[in-house]
Amino acid sequence: MKIQNNTQNTSFGQLYVTSTEAQKLLRKADRAIKASNATFVNVNIPEGHKRPLWSVLSEQIHQRQQNNPNNIIIELANKAKQILSVRTLDRQGFTVSKYEVNPLPQYGSHNDIFPTDDLYKRYYHSFDSKLYGRSDLYDVLDRAEYEVDMLHQKQLSEMGDIKISLKEGAKNNRKERQAGVILNPKRIEKARRKIILHVQRPFEDLKTMLSLEPQNIKLEAKNKEKLPRKKKKILNKLS
Repeated sequence: MKIQNNTQNTSFGQLYVTSTEAQKLLRKADRAIKASNATFVNVNIPEGHKRPLWSVLSEQIHQRQQNNPNNIIIELANKAKQILSVRTLDRQGFTVSKYEVNPLPQYGSHNDIFPTDDLYKRYYHSFDSKLYGRSDLYDVLDRAEYEVDMLHQKQLSEMGDIKISLKEGAKNNRKERQAGVILNPKRIEKARRKIILHVQRPFEDLKTMLSLEPQNIKLEAKNKEKLPRKKKKILNKLS
């Protein structure tokens, strides 16, 4: 099986439509099926429904595949030709298979919609005047759902049996914190005082600078040694 690519986001939700254009095309196919008087005989139409509607099928797939980590991605392949791309991805985001399909229904006689090589069946249905319809999207999604189911079964078999431990876990002696309850008020008060001192420290020098009280600053005399005048003259002569 060839791995084609790996997507960045692997949590799509089992069945995911990636673009608004693809969603519009699926809704267009639903409107065309509802407006037609054709008899749809798709084998995989959900029980209790007569028409292959995307709105019904998507809910059914979501329910059946809610525990499956693999995904089915529907993208727009060609807007002009109204073709969708259906891809199956494993739980790591790698593409397993890819199909292209037109979601719009097909209409015609029974022999046109369901061609067969059996001459007897072709002759028998040639007298049928009903208008029949078929949705290839249903067939492709049925195949894609079968593939992700088989892939999930393979993944479960590779995991092996899950062993459940009967040992009791370590007891948690820590007290659970509740809203409005202080476990150690002395510690909280000590931390609060540290924060206050830390915040006020930069303003201590500013407080002394802006204080209006006169500061008694004593001027000390400079202790500078001076030579007598006679010795200065002698040194000047010698130099």
